[in-house]
Formats: sequence, C-alpha cells, structure tokens
Amino acid sequence: MIQRIQTLFLILFIGSIITTFFFPAWQKIEMGDNNEKVKIIVTGSISSNNYIENDKTIIYDHFYISGILIICCLLALYSIFSYKNRLTQIKIGTINSLFTSLVIFYFLYEVFYNERYIDINDKISFLISFYLIFLAIFFNFLSNRFIRKDELLVSESNRIR
Repeated sequence: MIQRIQTLFLILFIGSIITTFFFPAWQKIEMGDNNEKVKIIVTGSISSNNYIENDKTIIYDHFYISGILIICCLLALYSIFSYKNRLTQIKIGTINSLFTSLVIFYFLYEVFYNERYIDINDKISFLISFYLIFLAIFFNFLSNRFIRKDELLVSESNRIR
C-alpha cells in the first residue's frame, strides 16, 4: 500500500541512506607548526577513508559498511511490500534501526578510538553523511510507530467483532 504514511517514511529512509554514499561522513585535520600548513587530513566516507599526510594519500576500504547500508535499503524495500504482515514490518524496522546504529557506532570508533587516527587531535568534524544516518534512524522510528498504530487499530477492530 503506497498511500500509507509509513511507506512514505520508509521511502525517505531509503533516500537518506542512499544519499550517504555521495558525501563524506567525518574529517580529522592536524595542523603543522604555527597553524600555517595542514599536516594530515583524514576524510571518512561510507566506503573508504582517505589518509593524506605530506602530500601522500593512503586509501583504506571499508566495503562492509556499504554492505550493511545496502542491506538496510533492501530490508526497507521488502518492508514496504510486506504491508499485509505488520508484525514482520515491525521486526524488519527494528533490525534496520540496529544496523544503522551499528554504522554510527563504527564511525564514532573510527574517529575517536582507531589507532591509525588517534594521534590526530586538532580538528574533528562530522559531515553531512553522519547526520543523514541519524535522519534515516528518525524516519525508521516514525515508520515503525505508524505501523504499530495500524496494528493496534486492527487488533481493536477485531475485538469489537
């Protein structure tokens, strides 16, 4: 059922997850002596981290994070078309919340606790993809809330009969 509000929220969830692939998620910068020149820049995206030190670039690939987000999109798409079984939709929404939360915890680990980047402490900034994942969690929460509301409405109407 495309006309339900939870379907709209699930489509917005998919859109915000897909948009995260096109923007960086976080960045760490270390300035050189006297704050004149940038010494190290590390930019973390969904699929890789770019480590630039003294004009030398190293790329670390993280394909499994991309895989987790693609699985989230596929689960949300499956949830849209399984509108007849609302309990399955609620379970899928819970799994999506878990996976997207794991992605956020992974980014926080990369920024604050990864041994490769722990010595860079000058400037840390979270960029648009990081906030888009929070927006996706919010849309998933809203869709789950309206699915539960529909389930309660159907169960109350069954009690009246």
